[in-house]
Amino acid sequence: MQINKHQFAINSFWKILEQFSAKGISMIVSIVLARILLPSDYGLIALTTVFTNLSDILIDAGFSTTLIRKETVDDYDYSAVFSVSSSMAAVLYVILFFSAPYVANYYTSPDLTLVLRIVGLTFFLQSFSAVRNGIVNRNMQFRLLFICNTSASIVSGVIGIAAAYKGFGVWALVIQRLTQQLVSTAILFIKVKWKISWKFDWLRIKQMLSFSMGVVGSSLLYYFGGNIYSVAIGKKYSVTDLGYYDKGDQLPRQFSLYTFGAMSSVLLPTISSSQSDLERVKHIIRKVVGMTSFLIMPLMVGTALVSREMIILLFTDKWLPSVRIMQCACLSYLATPYMLINIQVFFALGKSQLRVKTEIIRLIMLAFGLLIFGFVLDCSMNVLALVGAVITVLIALVTYYEAQKLINYRLREVLKDMWKPAVASIAMGAVILTVGVVHPIISNIVSLGFKIVTGVVVYGVCAIVLKIPELKDITDLILRRK
Repeated sequence: MQINKHQFAINSFWKILEQFSAKGISMIVSIVLARILLPSDYGLIALTTVFTNLSDILIDAGFSTTLIRKETVDDYDYSAVFSVSSSMAAVLYVILFFSAPYVANYYTSPDLTLVLRIVGLTFFLQSFSAVRNGIVNRNMQFRLLFICNTSASIVSGVIGIAAAYKGFGVWALVIQRLTQQLVSTAILFIKVKWKISWKFDWLRIKQMLSFSMGVVGSSLLYYFGGNIYSVAIGKKYSVTDLGYYDKGDQLPRQFSLYTFGAMSSVLLPTISSSQSDLERVKHIIRKVVGMTSFLIMPLMVGTALVSREMIILLFTDKWLPSVRIMQCACLSYLATPYMLINIQVFFALGKSQLRVKTEIIRLIMLAFGLLIFGFVLDCSMNVLALVGAVITVLIALVTYYEAQKLINYRLREVLKDMWKPAVASIAMGAVILTVGVVHPIISNIVSLGFKIVTGVVVYGVCAIVLKIPELKDITDLILRRK
């Protein structure tokens, strides 16, 4: 069944609401915790994230994407997902449990041993909720995701902040993460009616693996590329420096990927429902590129220009070394959504091997950049962040080159879909910079507020003057919801 424009809009609405409520709450909680805790605490958690992100990929095994893409599914498919996920969770936890002391010794952080072992308990919660997450996303039940993730964020946030105020240090972050996963899993168990079964059809599993292995392979490559800097910074510099790097990356990542993630979650099932009609797929992609440009471009340009005020106001002066990193991250997360759009095209059209190809290129470029600028030239973290951002831009171009061959999305069409938001964003940035130079404001909160209001007004005026179509689409969606 094809998903029409109205269904896409409604599901996008709920996904956007979920992203900006649940994720927004988590971001607020993170801001509060950052004001209480030390950069070294976040550095430790950033190191655990390196391992938990790997578990996310291996426990899922690419089956969630496979469930969404398949035209029909039954209990044998769900059982295959549950069996693989639960088995992988057990194996991974045993490996993590016994390797934790060696990891802690490598980074000379004794506390890391117990932190890894406790955080690793989330592996089992992830495996238990894997099938239900697949069902929810396949059926586009984003209202349920809104309830589930918002509730988990609120409960875990309150508990995490309370633990931080009580002086738990890094354990406040551990408790928050465990609680969030536990609450989310519990709600899915209550709301999604699926009985655990052990039905095996090895032929079915083999068929699913033929596609999911491409997803897993590309996800692993993306994981290694995404975490290579964290591993290197934590060892070459310090855990505190890693905390600065992680915090500088946080807000641009959340602003960009939370916004784009709302459309992306609806995008894959929408394209998959039309995979036999390449002209329709291309039309959908063009609409998403236009909407992404309209939302992400001004968001990243604006965030880069107010990064200093934002860091001081939200996280306090102790996080000032994160400013330059945040500005570089804005460039990276300006390009990332376009890369992800092309990747969704690969998956929806059954070309997961193309993502493997582009991720190999990305990993080689990141490793080479880290080797030259990090170890040979011994550059600062700021330079490494810039190198990483430039590589992300280049990889976005590589993925576009591969995707356009599949759907015939020509460069002139891309520029047509992007140029108006780009011009409006440049005009907005120029005005913000001019205002900051001509009328410098001492108070950070006044400066931040004034620049944000100025940016919104200038971008809005430009959008009206240039008649950007996405402005009308968003206005119509809001009015329809009312």
